[in-house]
Amino acid sequence: MTSKRTIFSVGAVSLLATAVACDQSANRITDAAGDGSGAPQQPQRSVAATVLRVEDVEQLYAAVNNPANEGAAITLAPGTYVLSATNAVGAGRPNGGRLELQRDMSLCGVANDRSAVVIDATAPTLSFNVSFGRTAPVRIGRGSNSIEWLTILGNPAAAANIAAELTGTPRTQIRVAHVVAGGSSRGVDVRNAGPTMVGRRIDAEIVDNEFVGPTEVQGAAEGIRVTNFVGADNGVIVATLAGNRTHGFQVGFLAVNNKSSNAIVQVRSSGDRFFANGIGGLIFGGIRQTATGAANSNSTSVEVHGSEFVDNRASPGDLAPAGIRVAGGIGTIPNAASDNTVSVALWGSKVSDNQGVNFEAYGARMEPPSAVAGTNNHVTIELHGVSKQIDVQAAASQPVDPTGTNTVTVIR
Repeated sequence: MTSKRTIFSVGAVSLLATAVACDQSANRITDAAGDGSGAPQQPQRSVAATVLRVEDVEQLYAAVNNPANEGAAITLAPGTYVLSATNAVGAGRPNGGRLELQRDMSLCGVANDRSAVVIDATAPTLSFNVSFGRTAPVRIGRGSNSIEWLTILGNPAAAANIAAELTGTPRTQIRVAHVVAGGSSRGVDVRNAGPTMVGRRIDAEIVDNEFVGPTEVQGAAEGIRVTNFVGADNGVIVATLAGNRTHGFQVGFLAVNNKSSNAIVQVRSSGDRFFANGIGGLIFGGIRQTATGAANSNSTSVEVHGSEFVDNRASPGDLAPAGIRVAGGIGTIPNAASDNTVSVALWGSKVSDNQGVNFEAYGARMEPPSAVAGTNNHVTIELHGVSKQIDVQAAASQPVDPTGTNTVTVIR
């Protein structure tokens, strides 16, 4: 984790009109779930109406919280920006001290030096509580938002370092790139959460980040989570991951529809490394772990190109260790998840040297295996190139489904 020893000098805000935003690229992703071909399109230049340069934390808060700055690109001068629940005179900050980006706003540090700008969210007084649970010190999800070229020092009370869950637009495009982040329960949380996000679509680009697991957490700990969560029925998330490094978490990567129905998650991973976690990756069609909610008729698909799920030997908490675990329907109560489909395809990827099983797949899985989790759940695993060498341990249902409607198909 990047040190926060040096605090640079600060100055005035400068304003430039009609300027090009920090990275000048934002993948616009279209797919069969929405309105396109299924393949990412070429990057497009992201042009901001204004660029705001900030040089201290008060200027940062002023820029982010001013509604007039909708659509602005905020660039941060080198230094450490310490977030706080109150300002210098003791007045409470908006959003409990969190940074919540306006619509079409971006936040960028120093290009090619992710250590130059540090967002310090370690203060114990910061608020991470929202209507549907815990959240992150940095929140995005309104229109088109991006976070690039900086370090985030997280907080064990936070659900993530960055959360893409702000509402206000039925469709959002987010980009998180060249970020180092650690100390919170998750690195980045790409989610539709709750009934206010029914039918919402997220197009996400997560590129060249390093997410470091926390030493102490509240609840689950995942490096990258992509999920339609707790009532976000009919939600759609299409995520492109490339060149990320995720380590030190309970789970390195999670793609799931959690207590949501008729929802879609699509992920493409290229050149990512999930290592030194408890579990490399969990990929579920639908999961239900409480007496309320439903997890039926969901679809999860993951394509993996040249990525690695290796050396995941840390403690997975109360989960069974694995390199990759896939399940169509999963639950802790009987008949909790039905009619879900999962497809996972690997090209030139490595899954090895993990604690427990390297790769296992279930049509349906009950935890603990006391009854059938659901019916008519289907998983398809495709292995291409060197990935054909991966040994997949497959079971249609755990425990056995007497109806025989849950299936796993492995294609080499």
